[in-house]
Amino acid sequence: MRKLRFFILFLIIASCTTHAQRPFEFGGEYMKFLGRGFNSTKAAARGETFHAKNSFSVGITYQLASKKAYSVSTGFGIYAGYRYAFSDNVNGQSPFAGARLMFSLENFEGKSRQNSLFITPVAELGYHFVFAKHIFAAPSVGFGYTVEFSRGFNSLDEDVGKRFVPSFSAGYRF
Repeated sequence: MRKLRFFILFLIIASCTTHAQRPFEFGGEYMKFLGRGFNSTKAAARGETFHAKNSFSVGITYQLASKKAYSVSTGFGIYAGYRYAFSDNVNGQSPFAGARLMFSLENFEGKSRQNSLFITPVAELGYHFVFAKHIFAAPSVGFGYTVEFSRGFNSLDEDVGKRFVPSFSAGYRF
């Protein structure tokens, strides 16, 4: 019985120590995609894990309908990303540079049952803030290029091309 208690205590201490060295963040993100004749907004639920100066993130996006673009579309997507922090402090503020690869399935107005696949690689620069040890905020600016992989689904020329992507993410850090 004494060995079992010691083993359980050891596991609790080890998990707390491991958790403290590799924090995990969960939150939301707001992204604005701007291009020549293109204006779109995406909201995302995202998770990010940190390993020393490196972090890896994944997210699920939803494209909000844009009334300012010629081809109005909505849809879901996913992304995966990598960030490199320019600071040694995993638990504090630091500037970062990174990249992410986004996959979007978009339904265009009038063609609601046909999905168009878009892939957008994005390079980004930003700053990561931590407040009260558990709240994070990370504004960033990105540049990317959108490529369409399915043709003829009511997409226009403006849907493909260069993108300026300002974004803001915030949430809870475990």
